[in-house]
Amino acid sequence: MAAPSEYRAILGGEARPVDVAAIEHELTQLWKAAAEDTLEGRPVVRACVLNLVAYAPSEGTAEHISEVISQASGRHPSRSIVIVAGPGAGSGRLQASFSAHCQIPPEGGKQVCCEQITLHASGPAVDELHGTVLPLLVPDLPIFLWWHDEPPWTGHLFRELLEACDRLVVDSADFAPERAGRALVGLQRLAQEGDVAVSDLNWSRLTQWREVVAQFFDAPPARQYLDRLDRVEVEVASLRGREPDLTEGLLVVGWLASRLGWTLEDGGRRSRGGAMAFGLRSAAGPVAVKISPDPAHPGEGLHSIRLGAAGRATFAVTRAADDQTCVAVTAEISKSGHSRVVRMDPPSEAALLCEELEMHGHDTVFEEALAQAVRFMKVGR
Repeated sequence: MAAPSEYRAILGGEARPVDVAAIEHELTQLWKAAAEDTLEGRPVVRACVLNLVAYAPSEGTAEHISEVISQASGRHPSRSIVIVAGPGAGSGRLQASFSAHCQIPPEGGKQVCCEQITLHASGPAVDELHGTVLPLLVPDLPIFLWWHDEPPWTGHLFRELLEACDRLVVDSADFAPERAGRALVGLQRLAQEGDVAVSDLNWSRLTQWREVVAQFFDAPPARQYLDRLDRVEVEVASLRGREPDLTEGLLVVGWLASRLGWTLEDGGRRSRGGAMAFGLRSAAGPVAVKISPDPAHPGEGLHSIRLGAAGRATFAVTRAADDQTCVAVTAEISKSGHSRVVRMDPPSEAALLCEELEMHGHDTVFEEALAQAVRFMKVGR
């Protein structure tokens, strides 16, 4: 490691090119130099509680991933390895660089830093990339694989990395709508195999929605209607002229069905406008389900959830048209109703990732909701 100004720049976030074979040596030198220099009175402490391997399909995505990792490093300092792979024809070159993510300490506190290694591969080097990544992992720490794209379920690099990791993290919002169904099937199959735990950031986006829906039935007057629900209507924001993405709608209905023991009854149908309708059955009787895109509210994600019970009770959560950070929560029971506005800030990608990095073992609630969503999707074709 060269002059103090150089490693201070690295600790400030600048990336330094390095020979692949010298990565570990250069990192050792970085932390040794940092420990000997207090950076203007602020001691530097290297921290690492997990390994995070992130795949980026492009340079722009890699830069975005680095920013998210930096934001998450305060809660989850890691050795992060960002892979930028281009499988097309080429010379098969492999290039590497390293940088650091540091958190500004409170007055008198230590500056906590962690490291990021970025690998650029092209052509034939992509298929051998796992041989570079795996030796760089810190032993005896959990390994998370964040695939920031639709996973190539049978791809060589993907399968080799998957075999080494404890948890796969994807974001089904990244899946192209026309291929989302196939991707969800692949994710569910992987979850069913049980060797690797799976996470979907899109599922985490639904956490606040699920909490608000569950809160309806905390109140004794509403609790009696939970087992008598017979209608579920979900609207998903969409853009005119584009194929709608109903993934969040499928997941939230899958959650309801898996928690309440509903089974699939009627074969589904899909309208020309992209809406899905199908029938489920609860212990009390049939449950009519409709998931539809709503071009009147452009954007992404859920717009509203509406539950009905025996014609006597209705429960609705609807995102405000003029404020995407608020939802209207309405309950009408036996012609008596009340409504309130709840703040629901869209979580940042870093916050979503942090949730998944805190997960240990399988998320059975998600996996059961996903299994139901895949069943609904198949009958809705």
